[in-house]
Amino acid sequence: MDQKLPKKFKKKKRLSWDEFFMEITVNASKRTACLFHQIAAVFVDENHRIISIGYNGPSKNDFHCNEVGCAKIHGDPVTGKIRRCRGVHAEINAIINAGDTAKLRGATLYSVTFPCYDCMKALNNLSIKKIVYLNEYLRIVEGSDGKKKEAEPEARELAEKRGILIEKFKKGN
Repeated sequence: MDQKLPKKFKKKKRLSWDEFFMEITVNASKRTACLFHQIAAVFVDENHRIISIGYNGPSKNDFHCNEVGCAKIHGDPVTGKIRRCRGVHAEINAIINAGDTAKLRGATLYSVTFPCYDCMKALNNLSIKKIVYLNEYLRIVEGSDGKKKEAEPEARELAEKRGILIEKFKKGN
């Protein structure tokens, strides 16, 4: 049964699973309305099936930042007052989109950025197994004109403490 293929059938290099899911994640991030963070999250089960996809954006029926400006930088479009971010993070939207969160137990999360601390708490409670991420997450500080950003080391600390595998995506994995 071990037959050789004719020369005209050259073995084609296929994307690895990590490359495949990260490309989907990066493409989904292009749907965001945020002016500063283009982020998406894809949950995948152990059989390489997509469970859910989410990207960051305003909550239902709220203002889109790409239309009225960022609440943290430009202020409320009605009052001009600096406000908290209107966006729902990609991970939370993907959790909501899953419908039944039990499907996410043991899943792998592919994300454009490493999750923030608030999202990591939710991911921990879901008992996800692994996070594959492309970039580090830096939170924009309110009123900083988008120039001041800070890390959240608590997110990584929680993942490590709870045994969630963390892998920075590298092309060719």
